[in-house]
Amino acid sequence: MTAAERWRRQLEAWAIPDELLDRVEESPYGWSQELWKRRSAMAQERGQPPTTAIVGGLLPGSGAVLDIGIGRGRASLSLAAAGHRVIGVDESPDMLEGLEEEAVQIGVTVEAHRGRWPDIAGSVPSVDVVMAANVAYNVGDIESFLDAALDHARTAVVLEVSDAHPWAHLASLYRQVHGLARPAGPFADDLADVIREMTGQEPDVHRWERPGQLWFESWDELIDHYGRRLVVPAGERDRLRPILEHLVSIDTDGHLRVGDEPTGFTTLVMRT
Repeated sequence: MTAAERWRRQLEAWAIPDELLDRVEESPYGWSQELWKRRSAMAQERGQPPTTAIVGGLLPGSGAVLDIGIGRGRASLSLAAAGHRVIGVDESPDMLEGLEEEAVQIGVTVEAHRGRWPDIAGSVPSVDVVMAANVAYNVGDIESFLDAALDHARTAVVLEVSDAHPWAHLASLYRQVHGLARPAGPFADDLADVIREMTGQEPDVHRWERPGQLWFESWDELIDHYGRRLVVPAGERDRLRPILEHLVSIDTDGHLRVGDEPTGFTTLVMRT
């Protein structure tokens, strides 16, 4: 089995059974705009993340960067503020609307393209550096994704991923709520194996940690978020509180936090 096939099969194992999805009103993968805004604000307060600094160091003066899965621009808006041309791709209209709001607030312009990468790659210009922060775990066909990214990058492709799958922390909750086992992988090192296999090159590997970035104003907000993630219908989510209570702490500002330990991340750089 190739590294790319292993990556795809591990991601396929994360699929949520249809009998659970059919019972809920909303996708378990979405975010409330309020929580996403909060995460963006916290990220800005903490300054430029390592991945953004790495991309900035690879860009020439007033260079161009393509941010795949740009969201609200957490990983790349500071590059626009530094005078670089930022092009963003995202399939979510809500995220692109949020991106525009964030860009207006700091007085920059971002060229946005709505759609899924690499489906819309043909309509997106080439740039100096392509980046994708916390996107790869959503990509089963990783070879096509990376091929298109490499084709669009004059200097490098930079990928940021959490060391483990971003839903790994939900595994014990899925067992309690649904009796459903969740897979372990893939991991950041599996993505590095795909890069080695595809390109024959050894990627630059940067390891780092990010403090917990998710807090909640109330139990209602917390239960709504975890109810969505755990595929529990809105009318049945009260039963989650006893399951979550032992995981919740209250910070000095009175915010509710779940699993506030730092998360390990890996940034991988492929030279073109």
